[in-house]
Amino acid sequence: MRQAGAVELPIAAVRPRRGARAPAWRGEILRVAAIGVVLGLWQLSGAFMNPIFIATPASVLSAFVKIVADGTLPSAFLSSLWEMVVGLGIAMVVGFGLGTAMGRVRLVERTIDPFVNFFNATPTIALLPLMEIWFGTDVRSRIAFITVICLWTLVINTLAGIRNVGRGYAEVGRAFGLSGIALTWKVFLPAAAPYMIAGLRVALAQATVGMILGGQEVGESGLGGLTENYGSFFQTDYLIAAIITSTGLAMMLFGLLKAFQYRYFPWVAASAAPRR
Repeated sequence: MRQAGAVELPIAAVRPRRGARAPAWRGEILRVAAIGVVLGLWQLSGAFMNPIFIATPASVLSAFVKIVADGTLPSAFLSSLWEMVVGLGIAMVVGFGLGTAMGRVRLVERTIDPFVNFFNATPTIALLPLMEIWFGTDVRSRIAFITVICLWTLVINTLAGIRNVGRGYAEVGRAFGLSGIALTWKVFLPAAAPYMIAGLRVALAQATVGMILGGQEVGESGLGGLTENYGSFFQTDYLIAAIITSTGLAMMLFGLLKAFQYRYFPWVAASAAPRR
């Protein structure tokens, strides 16, 4: 028996709401469909445009197979990968260390911050001739350029992460007897991990740019050297194949970084807000 004045809700209103998130397979289908549409339009454009301006996917794939078969692309790929990993590795050691020191010691921050701001504002491409003067026209110059182009992003992101660690985290760490380096290592760095990983993602993209520019301007080596050579002779299909390979290298490193994050920093993804 219904009480007087009670409001009867519609049946649909009292039923538990089903999850609004679309099934994962829908996203995959949309992704594949979008790629297929782009490739189809790209292939169709070859019927109306000069091959010098745009090479079709079929011609790019043919060029890719040729330079893989003759060993040109694998050699350039491995050379660029080694330079990129070494340069980025040096930038990580220096950048994470310097950013942490600046975030934890105010005197270090006040001393170094003007230099960080200055070099971060400096057009990095303008430093490439200076690298050639200092290190010569060989692999050392290219590695140094990749290091410099990535360094300041890592410093700034690490500093921001250390600064934004909540005071409560530090107090809990001190309550457990942590101080100095132990407090930094076990409290501040894990809490700053989202900022550091975000900075590393940006640095990976910057390292790819530095790898290509260094290869084009210093000794025409690696994937950058291939793009310079193919562009000079208007070999658009080979040029696009080399560009896609360099992008693939960056995406491979992005994937490794993501796997590393899920393996060693699971709380970064777990703390992210859900998306519809």
